[in-house]
Amino acid sequence: MREVYHLIRKLGATSKYKGYYFVAEAVKISMDAQERPIKITKDIYPFLAKKFKSTPMNVEHDIRTVINVCWTANKKTMDEIAGYSLNYRPTNSEFVDMLAYYLSQTHDIQEGEQRNLDRL
Repeated sequence: MREVYHLIRKLGATSKYKGYYFVAEAVKISMDAQERPIKITKDIYPFLAKKFKSTPMNVEHDIRTVINVCWTANKKTMDEIAGYSLNYRPTNSEFVDMLAYYLSQTHDIQEGEQRNLDRL
C-alpha cells in the first residue's frame, strides 16, 4: 500500500484530499482482483463509501478531484505512468486502472530483478 501512496504523491496529490485514500484503496482493490472484471460504479464506489462512511457519489467526486489535481500538477508523470501521451484527463476508472497496471508492472520487474540477483 505504501507504493500506491508514493505513486499518488509523485503525481502531485497529498493526503489533504479525501480522494487520496479512495484512489489508493481503489488501486489496491483493482490489483487484488486482476483475474476478474471490476465495475468501479457498482463494486468500488459502494465498497469505499461503506468503508469510509461516505456516499458513492462523494467517492466518485473526490476521486475526480484527485485526478484533476494530478492532471494539473504533473501531466508529464501521468503520461509516463500511462505509457503514452494522454490527450485528455483520464476518467476515474481509467486512472485507477492506469495506476494499478503501472504498479503491477513495476512489481513484476522488481521480482524478476531479484530472481536474477538470487541466481548470482
